[in-house]
Amino acid sequence: MDRSFAQAAAFVFAVVGIAGFFTGDAGTVANGQAGGNFDGVALHLTYARDVVDLVLAAAFAYAGLRAGRSLGRTIVLAAGGLLLLLAIVGFVVGDTVDGQQSIASLHFPLATNIFDLVAGTLAVLCGLGGLDDRTAAAPA
Repeated sequence: MDRSFAQAAAFVFAVVGIAGFFTGDAGTVANGQAGGNFDGVALHLTYARDVVDLVLAAAFAYAGLRAGRSLGRTIVLAAGGLLLLLAIVGFVVGDTVDGQQSIASLHFPLATNIFDLVAGTLAVLCGLGGLDDRTAAAPA
């Protein structure tokens, strides 16, 4: 399950990371709102967040396509942990309409926090779901 999730997550994070470069940067404020948004959804994406998404895409792609089962599972769990950490920090820090709240050039609007929370939870669950593969494969 972790390999399948990693392959799907690699695609999603690659699309999000690449598309983020086209939405602009949250450091640009126009009409009282920060940039880096998509179709009215306040994402406040920055180029730093786009790089984080592309690194996650590469990690998930490696875990889903090239890594062995144990290493792939570890990568999925670590990436899931990172996403959950980003979500927790995001809910604590939050962000404003004009994008004034950030840590290390990362903004944390609600939509991004929910995305990180869902993706991180799924990654951790998929990574943990494969831990009993060896015991299930053993004859009873």
